[in-house]
Amino acid sequence: MPLVASLIQRLRGSLGRRLITLDELEQHLVDHTAAISQKATWDYVRARLGVSWPQLFALPELRDALEICRWEAYAAVLADVAEVTQILLRRAGAPEPPLAGVLVAMAERALVRHPVPFHRRDWNDVTESVRRRLERAALAPPKPVRLLGTLAARRVIEVLPVDDSLKREDSDFIENNIRFLLVRYYEDSERLVDLPAVVAAIRTGGRANGGGAAGEDVDAGPTA
Repeated sequence: MPLVASLIQRLRGSLGRRLITLDELEQHLVDHTAAISQKATWDYVRARLGVSWPQLFALPELRDALEICRWEAYAAVLADVAEVTQILLRRAGAPEPPLAGVLVAMAERALVRHPVPFHRRDWNDVTESVRRRLERAALAPPKPVRLLGTLAARRVIEVLPVDDSLKREDSDFIENNIRFLLVRYYEDSERLVDLPAVVAAIRTGGRANGGGAAGEDVDAGPTA
C-alpha cells in the first residue's frame, strides 16, 4: 500500500481514540517521517519528470539514484520529526532526561527495522547525529516548530536525482514544503497523542505494548 494511503488509513483508524503508549507514538513518528520524505522526493521527482517518468524510471541508474535519495531523505526527515516530537513532549512536561534518549532509540529502530540499503554499511552516523541534535536542543527552550526543516531540506536537495538548475530553482519550494509538513505533524500529534499518558510512560520508563498502530506489522519505511 502506498505510504500516504497507509498513513491516512491508520489516522482514520485512530479517530475516536488517542495514542497512549510509547510504541504507538513511535509508529506515529515513523508513519509521518515516511509520508513527509515521500512527498519531498518521489512525489517531487514524478511531478518534475512528468510524462517521461515511466521511461526514465526504467533506467537502472535512475532507479539506483532514487533508492539512495529516498533513504537519505527518510533519515534526514526522521531527525527533524524526532526534534518536533521532542518539542511537543517537552511542552507537555516530559522529563529531560530521559526524553532525548527515548526519542533517539525510536529513531534508531525506525531505521534498523528495514534492511540496510545497498549504498550504506549502517546508520550509525545518522543515529549519532540525532543523539547530538536532541541533546543539544534539550539545553535550550523548545524552539518554534516553524523554524525546523532547513537541515532536512538541505540533505533532500543534495540527493535529489535532478539537474542542479532545477534544485536551485525549486530549493525554496522544497524547504517550505518540508517545513509546512513538519508543522502539520506537530498539529496532528497534538490532536492524536494522549500527551499526559505518554509523558507518564516516559517518567516511569515504560514501553508498554499498546494495541492499534504499534501492534501492526506494517512496512512504514520510505517506499514508493
